[in-house]
Amino acid sequence: MPNRSGAIDLVRIIAVAAIVAGHVFTRDATGDLLYTWHVAVFFILSGYLWKPHRSLRIELSRRLRSLGRPYLAGFVILTVALLLQGFEDTGQRILGGLYGGGVAGMPYITFWFITTLFFTALLLRLIEPLPLAVQWAVGVVGAIAGWIWGSVLSDTPLGIGLAVTCLVYLLIGDALRRVRARIRMPLLTGILLILISAVLIMTGLSDFIDIKQGDYGTPVVSLLVSVAISFGMILVAESLVRPGMFSQVCTLLALPLLTVVLLHPVVLWTTWPDPVAFAVGMLVPLAIGLVALRTPLSPWLTGQERLRRPPAERVAG
Repeated sequence: MPNRSGAIDLVRIIAVAAIVAGHVFTRDATGDLLYTWHVAVFFILSGYLWKPHRSLRIELSRRLRSLGRPYLAGFVILTVALLLQGFEDTGQRILGGLYGGGVAGMPYITFWFITTLFFTALLLRLIEPLPLAVQWAVGVVGAIAGWIWGSVLSDTPLGIGLAVTCLVYLLIGDALRRVRARIRMPLLTGILLILISAVLIMTGLSDFIDIKQGDYGTPVVSLLVSVAISFGMILVAESLVRPGMFSQVCTLLALPLLTVVLLHPVVLWTTWPDPVAFAVGMLVPLAIGLVALRTPLSPWLTGQERLRRPPAERVAG
């Protein structure tokens, strides 16, 4: 098992479950509840876990392995599934998937997330040598561009334009990591952040966010609410999840989550009741990913290196 934070992995599991729920259940039921944070949290986590001073070449290499390979494998798998459906507009759907971004429709509806996260990480690594104030200036300008031209940036190839608008999330996540040690009551702080955000959402002061479509909700307010919920979840998880079996289980279940993100849209073609579709959309891709972790296919299906038994365990076996 890789040495990872079980608390952060628990946040990842919850967020992916929210993404699947957001696709399975109606927008009316999930928009206010989930859309404000369920994707933004991954960009914030990327900043929160940011490794300073890594070269652009190494960043590119790592992102190609962790995101690029699953993207290609997922595209092939979903294209085969699409061809089996026999839709009249299959060719148009495939072209939309190849173009990516907000243009991509079923079954490629989550692929924009992979490419946007990829380009956003590269963008931050590219500007990292600049003074911090300049980095933030770029991030703020990108956020403003999202509020003004969000739909235009969403329609760029592979969603590369969204990287400009999502940069601010990585910068905020990096800033949160810097101040994390100063928070003396993380559990209480996390709960308060989530509760205050919930009030702002329920009162209509904060509209929900749909990054894929370039809709960033209420300017400034929705951004702050998405950050508050994400950081609140991190603080609560880090306060409750301790090293041990539960933490290891969280990490194990989090390793193949990219498989769930890429493959769960297939259940949207079914006529199953929403709760059944949600369960299948979560559990079947997760099971596929867990099995793949022990095989040479793991880097392509999960973005993770193959798990191997420790040498002592192999000898004992």
